[in-house]
Amino acid sequence: MEFINYVSNLKSLLFPAVYPREIQELPDELCMLFTRKTGITSRYALAITLWDGSNSGHEFLEERRRLVSKKLSSMWMFAEVGLFLVVLGENADWQDRLAEMSPDQTGLHATTIQGIHYVNTLNGEFEVKQSAWGPVTFGNAEVLSDLIASIPIEG
Repeated sequence: MEFINYVSNLKSLLFPAVYPREIQELPDELCMLFTRKTGITSRYALAITLWDGSNSGHEFLEERRRLVSKKLSSMWMFAEVGLFLVVLGENADWQDRLAEMSPDQTGLHATTIQGIHYVNTLNGEFEVKQSAWGPVTFGNAEVLSDLIASIPIEG
C-alpha cells in the first residue's frame, strides 16, 4: 500500500476543518502533526506515525509522546496536550504488543495519549483504543476514529 496516499487523504479530511494548524519540521518518527486549541487552555493534537517494531509497545508510545511533547512544548499542569495517535503498519507487527499499547487513563502527563487508532496498511482493518471514564471519552476520540476509518486503503 502506498501510505503516502493514505496520509494525504487523512490530511485533506482533517486539515484545516478539524485541526487548523499543521506543525512543520517534524522528527523522522512523525509523518504529520496537527493541532487545535479550544477554550483558553485546552490543546489537542493528532499525530500520524509509522509502526516501528524495534521497541516494546510501551516504549513506542512513550517515544511518540516525548516527540510530540517536545515539538509542542507541553508541560504538565500549565501547557498540557491531549494526543490522538494514528499508527500505520501491518497488524501482524503489533498484534502481540497491543496489550502494552494502551492510551492513558489519567491526565497526569504533559501530553496525554487520549486515543490510538491502529491502521493495517495491507487491508484497511483497524483497531481503536481510547481513554474513557465510564461512558465519557476525551478529545473527540469517537468522531476522529469514525473519520479515520472512513478513509479507504488503496492497494
